[in-house]
Amino acid sequence: MPLVNQRVKDWALMTSPLPLAGIIATYLVTIVYILPAYMRNRKPYELRTIIKWYNVVQIIANAVATWGIMTSGWTTTYHFGCMLPDYSMDPQALRMLRFMWWTIILKLLELFETAFFVLRKRARQASFLHVYHHVSTLIIVWSGVKYVGGGITSFSPMINNSVHVIMYSYYLLSAEGSPNLKAFLIKYKKWLTVMQMIQFTIMLIYSAQVFLPSCDAPLGITIIYFPNVIFVYYMFYNFFKQNYLKEKKTYKVKN
Repeated sequence: MPLVNQRVKDWALMTSPLPLAGIIATYLVTIVYILPAYMRNRKPYELRTIIKWYNVVQIIANAVATWGIMTSGWTTTYHFGCMLPDYSMDPQALRMLRFMWWTIILKLLELFETAFFVLRKRARQASFLHVYHHVSTLIIVWSGVKYVGGGITSFSPMINNSVHVIMYSYYLLSAEGSPNLKAFLIKYKKWLTVMQMIQFTIMLIYSAQVFLPSCDAPLGITIIYFPNVIFVYYMFYNFFKQNYLKEKKTYKVKN
């Protein structure tokens, strides 16, 4: 198998790791130093309209990306076994590759969320978990397109994009819905974290087959991907435990 996916060598952001590294470095400097310094003596911005339309764009874009990946293989020739990447110029393989590339753009768009948190002075939301999750996911999706671009590596982006449709729909409704709807949705906020953990579990179970001797799918990206998903799962579980399980125990003690 080729060391890199030659089909994307001239695509935007795919010529080398340097453009992505530059974007990530700029992102980190901006959210850690520039924006906090800018906001030091300012009141929080509301950004309600911007965030509303951001959520709308994310819902539509993630739905299209999910549909694109599904119909480029998963509803036709793909299966849940060990699948080798298709490096050919076959129209369906190229279509899958394009939707995988667009997933990179979605992950870049998600970086704006941290800026929103800082501008609104929501420091608790701009946590290490939030930043690490966004940066690591961006790197892994980029690596998947750069070095594989289909086959077994398309499963996780498909699942992740579909989960994001639900997440951003929740965010939009909880911010823009009626008071009764908001009161209803807040009761189920913890299930967003549960959904994320279920997503990671499914991803780990599916990708584990790469380690089987009978599977010849690229191992390199999985060696990076697998421990990263485990680490992110641990952080999400710790977040869930701190924010929901302890809250429940405290309520029981008070009553």
